[in-house]
Amino acid sequence: MGNDRERRITAHASADWQIACGDDVMPYLANIGIGDTAREWRDRFLIRGDKHMPHAVFVACGDSLQSHWNMERLGSTLMEALPAELQDRFAEGCQQTLDNGNPVPIEGSYQDENMREILFRCIMMPVQSSSNGGNFIYGAYSHKVGT
Repeated sequence: MGNDRERRITAHASADWQIACGDDVMPYLANIGIGDTAREWRDRFLIRGDKHMPHAVFVACGDSLQSHWNMERLGSTLMEALPAELQDRFAEGCQQTLDNGNPVPIEGSYQDENMREILFRCIMMPVQSSSNGGNFIYGAYSHKVGT
């Protein structure tokens, strides 16, 4: 996926994650600035991890993602919110980033409900809660309709 805008979206989120880490291995939830800049959050998401990752829940999601995925509400699971061809990729990426404690890039393509090829790029990064309330996945997703 060669579009500079798509690369910038994920690179920007990754840089923000690195800054939020400070001297820690991974940032705390309070340090990632959810919704600080609405424009930057339009392509970002925050997922609450789950033992069965397809049931992990979107707790924050930018408006362009909600629109692209036809997400009716926050609190939707990966299975409910994502196109079928993305569900396993997202679940695996979420699990991998939590297991390894590192950012996980994912990119590829899938067909939407109108049989158009969608090229996408995503970065998923682990975030720890300030208490022992579980782990989160912070990320950014960009896409374009293929030609």
